[in-house]
Amino acid sequence: MKGNKLFWQRFRRTQRTNVKYFRLLFNDHFVLFLVILFGAFVLGYRELLNTSYPIMFWRSNWWQVVIIIWLLIGLHIGDLLTYFRPADRLYLLGNDSDIIKKYLSSAIRISIIYASIWQLIFIGVVVPLLLRIYVSSMARVVAIVVFIITYKLILLLYERDKLFLKQRRQTIKVFEPNSMAEKLLFQILVPSIFLELILTLTSSPIYILVVAWSVLTVVAYRYFYINRFKANSFAMNWNSAIQQAQNQQQHVLHFFSMFAEIPNQPKIIKRRFYLDIFLYRLIKSKPAMLKLYWTRLARDTEILPLITRLIIIGMIIIGVLKSAPDWLIIGIAIIIVYLVNFQLLPLFSDTQKKLWTRLMPIPNSNKQQMFIRLHRTMNYFVCTLCIITVAVTNFSMQRIILLLIVLSVVIIGLQKSYIPYMIKKIKK
Repeated sequence: MKGNKLFWQRFRRTQRTNVKYFRLLFNDHFVLFLVILFGAFVLGYRELLNTSYPIMFWRSNWWQVVIIIWLLIGLHIGDLLTYFRPADRLYLLGNDSDIIKKYLSSAIRISIIYASIWQLIFIGVVVPLLLRIYVSSMARVVAIVVFIITYKLILLLYERDKLFLKQRRQTIKVFEPNSMAEKLLFQILVPSIFLELILTLTSSPIYILVVAWSVLTVVAYRYFYINRFKANSFAMNWNSAIQQAQNQQQHVLHFFSMFAEIPNQPKIIKRRFYLDIFLYRLIKSKPAMLKLYWTRLARDTEILPLITRLIIIGMIIIGVLKSAPDWLIIGIAIIIVYLVNFQLLPLFSDTQKKLWTRLMPIPNSNKQQMFIRLHRTMNYFVCTLCIITVAVTNFSMQRIILLLIVLSVVIIGLQKSYIPYMIKKIKK
């Protein structure tokens, strides 16, 4: 099978799988969360832009730092899409030339299309800030668009180069592939310098900088371009290629698993030594099943990071929207509590799938009760953080009391109806 035909076949198969996951993802709860989150963001953004701040407020260097950090986050989105499978090291062995020339060329084209869409979204978010801060804003916007998209293309070409056993002589080979020094240089330092120049230079030097960067981009593209002769002289490093494809697939699955349970996703348990002291005090003198649930949660590589990110993002949103109406703050807090409860559900199913867990001489009712106790503790923790955030950012006794009452009702509803219903659904 030809390389480009094989790639597009796998691409279509992957898109069909993603569509199935999107159906799980865009349920009523996630759509409601998106509407509330988008409304909160627009409300806070509009309030920031329409408030009459002194000119020194907008000319602060901190805004440049915020814009650069935001665009650097966008640069990290958009991986090289190769869709390699573990069996490829056997079935595609000896076909490296066609894979390098045609398969990976198709991979680069579709990867830059998806990556460019994400970059334009991130740039579009900061365009109102650029128009508010700078006089010659459009020149900077055009320069940022040109630089970000072309630099992302260079990063993707460099990622493709790492998949070869025989690489060209490059000055960048002084770094080990995927080392910390390489990431700091190419993902943070270089783009930060160029973005800083774009944000600080006047109009005429910006045009000169864009032209110079365009020339460098053409040179880099020709440098990474693979013709027939180069394709015949390179060989695939199938270990690296398959590992890169699996990592990219896991990133996608992690995104889907934030709001929906993804079937057949591998679970990894990793001990976090820095949590042992807290875990020991938390599970001391507790029933065996409750100890098991807390230990698995502390060492799970997916559930705990997801919950941590949700809580941090939620606290930031509540803190930023300190002057928003009470109903909006309470709505965001309810969404956070619900999402934390939803993310904890796979912990029960994963634990019950273990054979030795089913063999433990503990009634199923006791296992369910211990899991609900874990939920209750997590709910108290999240509610406490929400109340503390509200009290610190905009102290209002009326808002605090109202938030406490509503969250208490929500927690009781989750513990009495939602969690038992979902556990019965999992058992089926």
